[in-house]
Amino acid sequence: MYGPERLVEDLQGLGYAAVQVIANDGTSFAVIPGFVVPCGKFVGRSIDLGLQAPADFPRSVASAIHVRSQPHLFDHGDSVPNVRNITGSALGGEWRYWSHNFGWQGEKSARRLMSQVNGIFANA
Repeated sequence: MYGPERLVEDLQGLGYAAVQVIANDGTSFAVIPGFVVPCGKFVGRSIDLGLQAPADFPRSVASAIHVRSQPHLFDHGDSVPNVRNITGSALGGEWRYWSHNFGWQGEKSARRLMSQVNGIFANA
């Protein structure tokens, strides 16, 4: 099995309350409501985390995380060239797209994806 259903199922297997969400533009996401940031300057903050779910997951992943929080962890004005790019998200106006190119060589799994997501927060 590949795709959004696989990503959601794999995340649930890791203990996350992931659900599949289809954005208004038709893009599929795995959303983890109430994700608690495990490390970095936002440690302990509860957010909604969105991961775009490509049709061929786990062969590939999208190059971003999507974050909904109040207040925003980072907003549009927090973009820093060659460090982070924060833009609008297909999930709606309350969400922020955090650009990140995941290194997707080697093991291709939800566990590894979440490890890299945690790395984003550790280095935020």
